[in-house]
Amino acid sequence: MENHDRLSSLILEHWSRYHPSMLEQLKQQNRLQEELEKTAQQFADLLYELVSVRKMEHHQAWELAVRQFLLEPSLTNQSESHHTTSASPTATKSGWAALMKKRKTTSPPSGS
Repeated sequence: MENHDRLSSLILEHWSRYHPSMLEQLKQQNRLQEELEKTAQQFADLLYELVSVRKMEHHQAWELAVRQFLLEPSLTNQSESHHTTSASPTATKSGWAALMKKRKTTSPPSGS
């Protein structure tokens, strides 16, 4: 497999540890690299949105992105049962929208 940047390596390690059946299926379908790149791009896009557009502190944005892509139980359980990645566009978009809607109704990020 090609060299991965740090983010792709983090995602791949997470999939290896917590989603081995999904990872194996992606390998068998020759879609691993494509899904890995797509997920890393979505993660990076989310970070950009939070830091550059919403002016959130980087460490806060990183925590939200990690929670969204790697720790969100409803998304990862859904992905295993449907054999898709935890960053599928539908699941990620709806989870991200709900997270930001909830965040918007509470308080602004510190430093604002």
